[in-house]
Amino acid sequence: MRPKSSSVLIKGKVGQLELRTFIHQQALADSKLPDLVVISHPHPEFGGTMDNKVVTTLERSFKALGCNTVTYNFRGVGASEGAYDGGVGEQLDLLTVVDWAKQNMSFNQLILAGFSFGAYVTLAAQPNVQADRLIVVAPPVGLYDFSEIKEVSVPWDMIVGLEDEVVSVAEMIEWAVSRKLQPSLYCRAGASHFFHGQLIWLKKILNSLY
Repeated sequence: MRPKSSSVLIKGKVGQLELRTFIHQQALADSKLPDLVVISHPHPEFGGTMDNKVVTTLERSFKALGCNTVTYNFRGVGASEGAYDGGVGEQLDLLTVVDWAKQNMSFNQLILAGFSFGAYVTLAAQPNVQADRLIVVAPPVGLYDFSEIKEVSVPWDMIVGLEDEVVSVAEMIEWAVSRKLQPSLYCRAGASHFFHGQLIWLKKILNSLY
């Protein structure tokens, strides 16, 4: 059966949320269900949407690896209603999306992935989401209070561009290695915050993770 991709509007805490879902239809007939990857996008006030190129690279990579995927727009972005809420309301958006996916999609493991601001939301929401694995790309350590992030107790991976012009590379790595359970860390020389010209490398890393 052919995979199915669709756009969905669901009820959020402050109005509708816009989702893009991808479902491997074969999973409906197979006994082995695919994993689900829910991907969170970068900062809404700086042009971040679910169509960001790093987000779509994550999305396409996991689709090719046989996963179901959900990307979505935070409140106030695209067709999602509401307004930017500093990362607090956005955690509720992620929880709402995950709850919807649990009721409407069949899957095995739940993986949360996030880029930049989306990485912060992913890490902050994890204690309530309880995903099976996390993948964070360029987490904005130093731009948000990462001292409040609870310890991660599941396998997790962190991907960093060593020429990041937005977030301090030293702060990202220092925070990661201070965790009780440290992430598997992947760094790319010459890669900026937005991985300009490095998306093929990013895809190769994602392929190696899964």
